[in-house]
Amino acid sequence: MPSKLAFVTGASKGIGRAVALESAYIGLDVIITGRNKDDLKSLENDITKSGQQCFNFTADLNNVEEIDNLLNNVKNLNRKISLLVISAGIAKVGLIRDMNIDDWEINIKTNLTAPFIITKNLLPLMESNSHFIFVNSVAGKQAFAEWSSYCASKFGLKAFADSLRSEVAADGIKVTTIFPASVDTPMQDSLPYDWDKSKMLQAKDVARTVMHCYSQPDNVQIKELEIENYAGIF
Repeated sequence: MPSKLAFVTGASKGIGRAVALESAYIGLDVIITGRNKDDLKSLENDITKSGQQCFNFTADLNNVEEIDNLLNNVKNLNRKISLLVISAGIAKVGLIRDMNIDDWEINIKTNLTAPFIITKNLLPLMESNSHFIFVNSVAGKQAFAEWSSYCASKFGLKAFADSLRSEVAADGIKVTTIFPASVDTPMQDSLPYDWDKSKMLQAKDVARTVMHCYSQPDNVQIKELEIENYAGIF
């Protein structure tokens, strides 16, 4: 009998990669997707070494055609999904008066529209007692200057997850949103700030939180969970 199956977005690096590895560690087969083909191949090798199956599909979640190809590949596996983790994200920041429409839209497309498309299409593959987990952000509950588009996408993702929870409760499907403070991931390198990374959460901290939520008894649902380093948000 095959193992239960996890699906993880943003698995090339950072939180998504850590979640995929933790999923394999607890005995799940894993579908991984992300933008970096080489990083995904390396992750696939690590997962298969652990004894679990890994299905590797490269996709840019800012591209609807690539999302469609990804979803077709997942459906063609003819497998039910036990854990679906939305971890992919992007952050384009700047003052509202300076922000161009392209930067605004890439945040919305990647952080909000792509999770909607994936959820809508893979919902029929979710087995009974399965679990959606959305890795959101502290910016999904608190707004910050220069982060208007990112915050809008993350506030929207929270609302989307809340609506989904109400819709799938009768099917025995759980929905959890995790709100991490700053995490030391490669995304930090693209931001114009000089924050102390030693005071940030690590990707494995978030991944273990994902596993904690997933491992609860069937009758227990953790709706939301906020986590941060003792040092604070940043």
